[in-house]
Amino acid sequence: MKINTKQMNFRDRNLVFIDLEMTGLDPAVHEIIEIGCLVVDQKCNVLKTYNKKVHPEHPESADPVAIEMTGYTNEKWLNAISLNDALAEVNVLATDAMFAGWNVLSDWLFLEKAFLKYKIDPLFDYHLIDAMSLAYTKFLHLDKPDGLNLRKVAEYYQLPMGQIHGAMEDATTTFKVFKKLMEK
Repeated sequence: MKINTKQMNFRDRNLVFIDLEMTGLDPAVHEIIEIGCLVVDQKCNVLKTYNKKVHPEHPESADPVAIEMTGYTNEKWLNAISLNDALAEVNVLATDAMFAGWNVLSDWLFLEKAFLKYKIDPLFDYHLIDAMSLAYTKFLHLDKPDGLNLRKVAEYYQLPMGQIHGAMEDATTTFKVFKKLMEK
């Protein structure tokens, strides 16, 4: 897999806030079943959004807890697309953007495995921006919030959250929290 190392000032790059829902936590066994993302410019204007449900190839290997958390049902995923198609669409949408998310390494490991499987070279920048790490530095010496999960930090900022473990809702909330974390 070739990684995008295009020389470009990071201040000129868009950010792509991505959240994935998976059939479990192990990238070697489990699969991506939903991708939500927002492409934003450096002034935090949303340029594009993307949300697709993805057909799992091996639903038999899914963790029942993950299936319940994501709300996966055959009916809700009736119009899902292939992971190959979803990756191709996200790749074009996020060209040259820096990858951002909540606990971003987890999502990146799943995406990296999928890109390798389908022999797709990611077009977005290889740098990762982890909003959870930013929250850690902001709240380390404060009494609140009492945890670093996305819901607790969003509640601290009084940001409404939609369905928990919905890819688009979590990507959107991560973006909103990121904006709050970046305020002086």
